[in-house]
Amino acid sequence: MGTEPEIDATDEAESYPPNRSVITYANWPQAAAIGGLAGLARPALAALGVGSPAGVLIALPEFHLWWLIHVAYSIVFGAVFGVIVYHERLRSAAKAIPTGAVLGLGYGAVLWLVNVVIGWNVLLAGYAFTTAQQVDVFAVEPIVDHLLFGLLLGLGYALVVGRLLD
Repeated sequence: MGTEPEIDATDEAESYPPNRSVITYANWPQAAAIGGLAGLARPALAALGVGSPAGVLIALPEFHLWWLIHVAYSIVFGAVFGVIVYHERLRSAAKAIPTGAVLGLGYGAVLWLVNVVIGWNVLLAGYAFTTAQQVDVFAVEPIVDHLLFGLLLGLGYALVVGRLLD
């Protein structure tokens, strides 16, 4: 009676508890780890001489360990991605490789818009770090870096959560 799974309109048993908590059930810890690994792409490429280091983070002399800050941000952004894609409308799509990659690319584009265009250029360089230069919003490298991060995050999430944890 009370232990029977609930049946929805399609006669399928619900696979998650109906009153689930995002903090308890979401795969944000795995997404945070994947975000940290994806965030290593920029420092690794810079070490190989491909592109420049994260330009925003080295614009100020205080950021000698720019790569450490970059990876820390990536861990946080990975965890946020894990919470977002746990939404019932995105959950199954994020676990599939093609759609996980597309969700990751979209997330990378949003990160670029919010962090570089608005966060850095408008708020930080405009008010907090007035000696720092703004990032050219038409520069290709920052958007490619964020799209690469999103792609690696989306693919990694689909592989780990969609394949290894299911």
